[in-house]
Amino acid sequence: MIYDAVWILALVLVGFGIGLLVSIFGGGGGFFYVPILTLLFGVPTQFAVSTSLASIIPTTLVGSISHYRMRNVNIRIGITFGIGGIIGALIGAYISSLLSPSLLGRLFGLFMIILSIPMLLSVKQRVKNVDTERATPPLTKKRIMTGAVFGILSGSMAGLFGLSGTPPVMAGLYIMGLPAATVVGTSLFVLFFNAVFGLAGHLVLGQIDLVLTLFLALGATAGAFLGPRFLGKAKNSTLEKIYGPLFTVMVFAIGLIMIFG
Repeated sequence: MIYDAVWILALVLVGFGIGLLVSIFGGGGGFFYVPILTLLFGVPTQFAVSTSLASIIPTTLVGSISHYRMRNVNIRIGITFGIGGIIGALIGAYISSLLSPSLLGRLFGLFMIILSIPMLLSVKQRVKNVDTERATPPLTKKRIMTGAVFGILSGSMAGLFGLSGTPPVMAGLYIMGLPAATVVGTSLFVLFFNAVFGLAGHLVLGQIDLVLTLFLALGATAGAFLGPRFLGKAKNSTLEKIYGPLFTVMVFAIGLIMIFG
């Protein structure tokens, strides 16, 4: 690839914007990286997928550290999701060799639509009680199982599609009743592990452009560092009113796109 100053600046700005957004709203950014790289920059899909996962690693690492300092990361719940994610990534990489990409996309889209139903019920209850101080729930056996299941689903997404597996992680954390800011911080912590193992699984099959990754990662890291500071200035009641409905709509929309896209 030919790298000129405008192209490099655009990559850094794209990385910064994605890093800022995902550190505020949670996630790894894979849903943004892959389509932007392929549609706007003309990067081949196999490069876009591996570059996306590589760029997600510093974003989620820096974002989770920043959120941890602000006490927005639940380590115990995050580890539960993370272990499930590692298992899911290995399972997903294996299944991806057995099923066609189109069938996998439709199955995942159906899962997203089904997942949006309990999320919607949770949103209605949380918005109703938005002025009530929300404490982090205890890690019961039921929540450990819930975290493991959603972690496996998230890791499977990384293994199947080369993405970070954001929707299952954030949906699981949200349904478990964590405060909105803790959902964001903990999801970044979990997705760091997904990105590492997802990249390891796909490097065998894909390719990576180290220069492309470097400029994206530089911008994304800066954005991920600043994002939690913007989040820290927002009131929890405001986050609960905006975050839940917005993310529920996004999960439902992703499901439709993957089924009919």
